[in-house]
Amino acid sequence: MYKALGNAFLTVVAFLAPANATEVKYQTQYELASWNFSGDKFACNLNHEVENFGTFSLLKNAGEPMRLTLKADWLLGDDIRAAIGIEPSAWNRESQQALYKASWNNTYASLSRSTEGFLESLELGHQWRAELSRGDQHWLVQSSSVGAQQAALSMRKCLRQILPMSYAQLQRINISYASGSIAPNSESKQILSAAALYVAADDRISKVLVDGHTDSDGDSLENLVLSRTRADEVAARLVSLGIAPSLIEVRGHGERYPLVSNGSSKGRAKNRRVTIRLVMSGSEATGAMEQLEATLPKSINAQVNLDE
Repeated sequence: MYKALGNAFLTVVAFLAPANATEVKYQTQYELASWNFSGDKFACNLNHEVENFGTFSLLKNAGEPMRLTLKADWLLGDDIRAAIGIEPSAWNRESQQALYKASWNNTYASLSRSTEGFLESLELGHQWRAELSRGDQHWLVQSSSVGAQQAALSMRKCLRQILPMSYAQLQRINISYASGSIAPNSESKQILSAAALYVAADDRISKVLVDGHTDSDGDSLENLVLSRTRADEVAARLVSLGIAPSLIEVRGHGERYPLVSNGSSKGRAKNRRVTIRLVMSGSEATGAMEQLEATLPKSINAQVNLDE
């Protein structure tokens, strides 16, 4: 039995078990269906409103996994069971797609695994399908394929240029070193590249602070020079990756300001580091570490002067 409910289709189907269970179906009418894309280098978002129920969203923030959500306008509670899957197109009913268990939080279902397949399904003309239940109540929520392929293409293009890491992930990062080494490892190089991409994309970044540190092994003066050398090397890498030298401030602190005790090999490994902080306009680095007295302060192009 089909009954128009506003701009949505509502279907009531009797279940075999339990006998008194019913399913209510929501899907926007063909001529009213639409998909909306918005995005930039920081986030990509694809939305589809289901009339009289809520909104499907596929969201990818920089540095985070892509998430598929179904936000209900009226269905509340933490006792909802939810699963989200793919409904094959009418001309491809032989395709079998599994439903994935989704978490439900008050008013929305959320799924973080296999989300790439959901984007691909739109490109192939398929639909999304959410099955919700509470006791004997069941709800079936389906997307429409109308306009989905073009919106999915825009989403795909956005995903290709989204930043690999977010400001929250890059605001303060530590690059670790082997004893006596001045070269970062391959993983650290990737992080430096991500930081440079972020600075290029966000014109709110007003400073990039680079602070070198060592453990307590060896001569204090040699450690001071080593910490500065590490910081200079990182700064040079950032410049080669496109960050303007005028944004970068470099300091070497030697064995001062350890993160942890130097009494163990693990502690010393943690203290051998270069800390990079991205500072936004209108904000100042705060906290104990941010109040460091500059050691060997100078421009990134200057040489170490032991008489300073």
